[in-house]
Amino acid sequence: RHAAMSHAAMRLSLLLLASLSLVDASSIAAPPASSLTLRRLRGGEAEAEAAAAAAAAGSKNEGSSEDGDDEAEVAAALAALSRSIDAFMDQFAQLELGVLSTARPSILGRKASPEAIAARPDRRAFKEAHQHFCEVHRLMRGESDEALPAAAGSMQLLRQAALYLSDDEAAAKENVRAVPAETVEKLAALRAAGRRKAGGTVASALSQLREALAGPLEAHSKLVAALGASQVQPVPAALSREAVTAKLNTVPTFCLLDGQSRVVGMREEEGATPTACFYTDPAEARAVLESAKRAMPDVRGLHLGVTPLGRAFAACGGWPGDEPQGHIASTLKLQGSAAVREQMGPFLREQAEKQGLPEAAWQLPVFCTDQLQSAHAMPFFLSREALVDAWVVAGLERDAVPDSLTAMDLRVLVHQMSTTDKFAWNTVNLLASREAVDLVSEAYAEGRAVAAARSGGGAAESAAAALDAAEAGGAEEEEEEE
Repeated sequence: RHAAMSHAAMRLSLLLLASLSLVDASSIAAPPASSLTLRRLRGGEAEAEAAAAAAAAGSKNEGSSEDGDDEAEVAAALAALSRSIDAFMDQFAQLELGVLSTARPSILGRKASPEAIAARPDRRAFKEAHQHFCEVHRLMRGESDEALPAAAGSMQLLRQAALYLSDDEAAAKENVRAVPAETVEKLAALRAAGRRKAGGTVASALSQLREALAGPLEAHSKLVAALGASQVQPVPAALSREAVTAKLNTVPTFCLLDGQSRVVGMREEEGATPTACFYTDPAEARAVLESAKRAMPDVRGLHLGVTPLGRAFAACGGWPGDEPQGHIASTLKLQGSAAVREQMGPFLREQAEKQGLPEAAWQLPVFCTDQLQSAHAMPFFLSREALVDAWVVAGLERDAVPDSLTAMDLRVLVHQMSTTDKFAWNTVNLLASREAVDLVSEAYAEGRAVAAARSGGGAAESAAAALDAAEAGGAEEEEEEE
């Protein structure tokens, strides 16, 4: 068992955590062009400043010719994978045209009309499968041009394609990991419908697709190998605040916004100061949004905004000596799931106290386990569920997840990363759950819809100016420098 876990940790490291449940959420989607700047907490949308921070973090090994060679290899592998998947999808489209219009004559020599052919159950199933993979492909291409998200998105597409095209149930089960259960059921039904006639037109098309899938699978393997070759080399050293923030920013948080993209605070009890939370649990964020819509029917355009964790951490006073930003007239808090907060709150507060950290209005646990750690990667997760997903992606049995996981308060982890040099903190990765990544895309889409429905831009610009004016100390000098 120990050998299996070591192998899994190595594989997770070589993949650089590139599965759909482990996507770097800061690269999932560009923010709406009309969004207000994150630095002022205007809706928490990422901006050019975040891109600059990510670029700085990604250039930590800059200056080495070997690094340059690795980057060139990754770029070439990424381009080859994109071409290969595009070719696969093109062939899928061509095969669909034939499937919907071609059929053998009956024993009497009569030919069916194209409409009748397209209405056959196996032909309809093939068409539905093509539509499904077109949507997966569209989402994959829309996520990012960066190597890690591309490897993650393509992994999901290829796993689903292998699941759909498998010609035996045992092989199909190998590709179930990290594919949503409802998608597994859908693809299984479409596969069964397409195999109704063993020697038919659809069966022949599926066979051709199976052969065509070999190219993208090989290209994906080469990209993963190239990413593995360029993996982070461990350096025992404390990290700067900027480097720690860049690592935190790979995980999204969600905040409640009004129609002008202003952060909305909610009162926990009558007369209390409103609290504006940055939620890390996607389910709780969705629930809060629905509750707010019911409680505040007069507030138009309520929706979720996306803020990278590092920015939310700083805004909520996570760094020692920093006070929570208060220019939005609300108490700012980072918030995980309610059940975990209630269960682990006292333990996390005691942890922070033992580290000499000041008392905070919030606690946020992060989880890890040695079995998913390697010399080049130490993943942390914001929920036990996200860790379990990664465990399964790494090829380990779900039932073998340790009952006891390492848990610590996020402030404690950040404190250690920025003050101690006894560990290779540059190998730490904070990883978003698949559900969080999905909600990022949903939130951006909803934000665009709200922005489109808003008449004119004057109100938003006025709100931005008001926030600028309210920001404490140094704002004018900072604007002049910019």
